[in-house]
Amino acid sequence: MVQVFFADINKRLKWDQMIINICEKVIPATIKPGDLVAVKLHMGERGGGTFIRPSLIKPIVEFIKNIGGEPFLTDTSTLYRRNRGNAIEYLKTALSNGFSPEFIGCPIIIADGLNGESEVEVSFNGKRLSKVYVASTFMAVDSLIVVSHGKGHRLCGFGGGIKNVGMGCLSQRGKIQIHKVSQPKVNLEKCVGCGVCEKQCRWNAIKVVNGKANIDYEKCVGCLDCFIVCSFEAVSPPEQGKEEVLIRLAEASAAVLRKFKDKAAFINFLIDITELCDCVPNASRKFAPDIGILGSKDIVAIDKASIDLIKKNCNNKNIFLDLHKVDPEIMIKAADE
Repeated sequence: MVQVFFADINKRLKWDQMIINICEKVIPATIKPGDLVAVKLHMGERGGGTFIRPSLIKPIVEFIKNIGGEPFLTDTSTLYRRNRGNAIEYLKTALSNGFSPEFIGCPIIIADGLNGESEVEVSFNGKRLSKVYVASTFMAVDSLIVVSHGKGHRLCGFGGGIKNVGMGCLSQRGKIQIHKVSQPKVNLEKCVGCGVCEKQCRWNAIKVVNGKANIDYEKCVGCLDCFIVCSFEAVSPPEQGKEEVLIRLAEASAAVLRKFKDKAAFINFLIDITELCDCVPNASRKFAPDIGILGSKDIVAIDKASIDLIKKNCNNKNIFLDLHKVDPEIMIKAADE
């Protein structure tokens, strides 16, 4: 039986003690002395306020060092245009959010290189993916600790460990392979031709023609930045595309984790549970109370437990469908397979 360990916020333990309790359950069996340990997390967007705070990451880093590991924090750059589109932008953003090597106690490395192009091609016999392009740093380390913030997500319903690995451990080309199936549509009746999406699009895929936004699908990578910035709800991802993304995320996650076998562990923080993901620059509405911290050696089990706990604490088994019209259980089922 797969175990998921839970530190309940209602027990009123100090944060450091809750974190250490979880670390003791899942990390020692993952790391040997001298291992290079990638601590994968999302270090927040500028202007955001609900990413996992540096003060909550520091005890994990200290625990890894105390048992002989050599940790570093890591993530990959983004497809969209804001403040994490390359390694330099990301490191500046991380520093502005309090993630300094001096405070954390370890280096910070952007895993896919300067411009998101440093990758290793991994063969995978999936229903959707035959190749997965993994950020090269993840293929060079000994152990992986995935620290995820459980919250809502417009495209996936729920963002946790599978999303953190299946998207966040890939190179730019790997991300495009997943996002391409979520190319957005424009509702011409709602579009006012303001041009905000055209200015925002990093890929020059949108032009305002005759007062309406027009998407060039040859250029569009499906990053959905236009969807995020549209104030008139004129841009939206295709409904079928959401399910396809969930399956591809599960397969990509499996391809990454195949390298690690028993050398990976997962920690999910169920606090500041917002409707939107940490990529959104402005803090979004919280829809669930703070619940606690989960740890496991199994990414499917920890995400399933996280989803179940959020539903239970909201007293609503359809909360993710209500919020984003997408069922993250599709991703759980695909990942389980």
